[in-house]
Amino acid sequence: MKIILKTLLLIALTGLLSYLTACAPKSQQDCGFVQNVYGERISWKGKVPVVMKLHESVPKEYYSSIAEAAEKWNQALGKTVILVDTEDIQKGPTQSFKDTQNVVYFYNSWEAEKPTEQARTSVYWIGDEIKEADIRVNAKNFKFYGMTLQDKGPSKVSIEALLIHEMGHVLGLKHKDVDQSVMATYLASQSDRVSIAATDKKSLTCEY
Repeated sequence: MKIILKTLLLIALTGLLSYLTACAPKSQQDCGFVQNVYGERISWKGKVPVVMKLHESVPKEYYSSIAEAAEKWNQALGKTVILVDTEDIQKGPTQSFKDTQNVVYFYNSWEAEKPTEQARTSVYWIGDEIKEADIRVNAKNFKFYGMTLQDKGPSKVSIEALLIHEMGHVLGLKHKDVDQSVMATYLASQSDRVSIAATDKKSLTCEY
């Protein structure tokens, strides 16, 4: 009797395992995207354009540069995938919240152990679909310049180039240190890396 019960239990467990395996999401080629625990690419799954709002901590002189950063992605893809709202300025604490709003912040305080981090993008997803993304710019340890190039200095970072990179993360892309990618991990001071590389465009076409 015990042998029969053990056999039946084994058959049931085998069937359950087969069912769960069949129902589990299938892993995908990453295409340069962040992936979830199942190996699926995370993205907005067609729910574009993504609208980025600006927090009141963002200096007004950078509004046009940030909007242009979004437009570079749109031009590369030939369609609108990300927009910057320069009218509905977000007020309140300079703090990223899970509030369904996608916001760009300038932080005047930063972790002491990460002084070389120029910016950070937090992406929140459920399953394989991005629900929210916030960009935090390190205004404590870095100085920036916008589209007015006379503001360019030896230790300043292009806000347009930086935001192009961070918006790539907003769309789901991970770092890619090859082929002049705008998703390269490091952005040098005075580097006007504002052209979307062919490898970046190819990555995005996997999802958008």
